[in-house]
Parts: sequence; C-alpha cells; structure tokens
Amino acid sequence: MTVMDTALISNEIKTIKSMFALGTDIHFVFYQPNFECAFDRAHNFILDMENKLSVFRPKSLVSKLNRYGSYIPIKVCPEVYNLIKKSLEYSKFSEGYFDTTIKRLMDLWKEAKQKNQMPSKEEVELALTFSGSENVQLLQNYKVKLKNKVKLDFGAIAKGFLADKIREIFEQEGINSAIVDLGGHILTVGKKHDESLWKVGIRHPFKTREDVLGFLELGSTSVVTSASYERYFTIDGKKLSHIINPKTGFPAKDDIASITVVDTNSTFADAMSTALFAMGFKKAISFIQDSKTIEAVVATSFREIYITPGLAQKFTLCDSSFRVIKTNEVIVL
Repeated sequence: MTVMDTALISNEIKTIKSMFALGTDIHFVFYQPNFECAFDRAHNFILDMENKLSVFRPKSLVSKLNRYGSYIPIKVCPEVYNLIKKSLEYSKFSEGYFDTTIKRLMDLWKEAKQKNQMPSKEEVELALTFSGSENVQLLQNYKVKLKNKVKLDFGAIAKGFLADKIREIFEQEGINSAIVDLGGHILTVGKKHDESLWKVGIRHPFKTREDVLGFLELGSTSVVTSASYERYFTIDGKKLSHIINPKTGFPAKDDIASITVVDTNSTFADAMSTALFAMGFKKAISFIQDSKTIEAVVATSFREIYITPGLAQKFTLCDSSFRVIKTNEVIVL
C-alpha cells in the first residue's frame, strides 16, 4: 500500500510517498518532479527483498536457508548472497559484535518475553553455541551452507542494504533531491532544491519522538541510529534492550542511550550502529578511536555526547543539559 501527499513548502514542491514493509512505515520525500519511475522501482525492490529476507515468511529464501541450510547447500539470489558476504565481512571487522547468526538467541529472548521469565544462564550458553559467523560457508554459484545448526536473521542490516540499492536506483533515474526514511534509517540523496545541506535530527533519547537532541547538516549520505527507547522489552519488571550482545548472549547494557553512525555506505552504517551499541560505552568509544574511519554521535545515559571530529562541525546541540565531547579528546579507561 502506498500513500502520496504533495505540499508547497517555502516555495518548494515536495511529494511524500509512503509504504509499509519490514515491519515499519517507509517514507519517500521527493523535492523534484518526474520521480514516479524511481519510486516504483524502489517500491517493488523493497517488497521483493522483504519476500526474500523476512524470517517471518516461511517461503522466504532466508527461511528456506534456515530450515535446510545445515543439511544441504542452498542456492540464493545474488542480492542475498552479497548481503551474507557483507554481513560476514562486518562481523569480522567489528570483532564479532555484529552477528547475523544469533537468531536462536533472539528466539530465546522472544520466548522469555512471552513467558515473562528470564532465561537461565545455561539456556543462553546453549543458544550461544549455535552461533558464530564461522558457521556460514559461501560456495560457488550463489550457494550457501550453514554449520552447527546456526540460523540467520538480517534484521540489523536489511534496511541499510535496501538504502544502498535505493540510492543506486535513484542515481539511474536522475533523482538528485530526495530523502528516504526507512523506519529511522535516513537516506539523503543530493541536496535540497536551493543547494543547501539536509538537516537530519537525532531523536532525544529521554523525551518524546518529536523532541530532537541535535541535528546534523549533511550532503548525500546515510544516518543510522541504534537505541532502545522504542524497541525495548520488559521481563519481570526489568527493562531490557532489543539488541543482543553476541559475546554474552544477553541484552546490551544501557550505558549508551543512542548511537548514530553516518556513512555513504548504508549497509556499513547499519551494521556498525548495532555493533557499537552491543559493545557498550567504553568498548564502543575505543573501537571508534582505533578505527579512524567511523563517523558517529554517541549519547550516553549520563547526558554526555561523544562525537567524532568529522561530524563535530556539522552538529548543532538542541539540549544544553548535555555536554559535547570529541572522541579524539578523551581517554577511555
């Protein structure tokens, strides 16, 4: 289902088209005419990939891979094959903090939520044994083999992958002024009609979804935020993050309120925002400092914002109760 709305704002025509996929509302905002073909291609691609990637659809390629991949090699389409390849690369890059093989862990915590009972340490340790990117084999002719009964879930990277493909489609169709919001994953294309930069807000982690902690002025890129303010769950009265630490098998700590990664590679930004959140504050800041390639804004539970030097000049703070610190000016012990 799609919805279209056209409005005149500051002498600019902007057209909003919306759809529902991947469990979220997706909004396309075009600041130029002749966008219909680009939107139709992007719309159809999203629905096609949802049919292939969804773990909630029994007939999807990923469901088939999870069901039979431990017994025989399964042939997948080139897009899914390349997504698996990227997932393995980012798992290695993030020292295993990004991991698409933890579906059994996620299922365990989903069941615990339904029962309102924390899983035992033994149950978590058992689920952990059925994970690890080393258990995914990429074979020739787009075939994939799973080992050790692992199961895959691409929920933490699918939107980034789709955003990269949408950008390709837009470039092919001559789109040079648009924004796509894939449920909080923001893709900016080109510049605004007056050639000014886009202002992308970072949601305030402690207030309503309309409140902004600060905003970034950016060109053509992707902005991805990981946080638990909406997707947390509660077990026995305890509030827990929906992001699982692949190292411990337990929900990530709450010392990071939100983490935003900015990169022209949407797939990378998606994977890294999840990995850094799972690491926890100290490990995440150290990892960002060591990498020298990740551009990020880290808001902590202690009302501090740690920002990489490359984003510092592009960031405007909207809540003066927070203190802004550059990541290259701090030593984390």
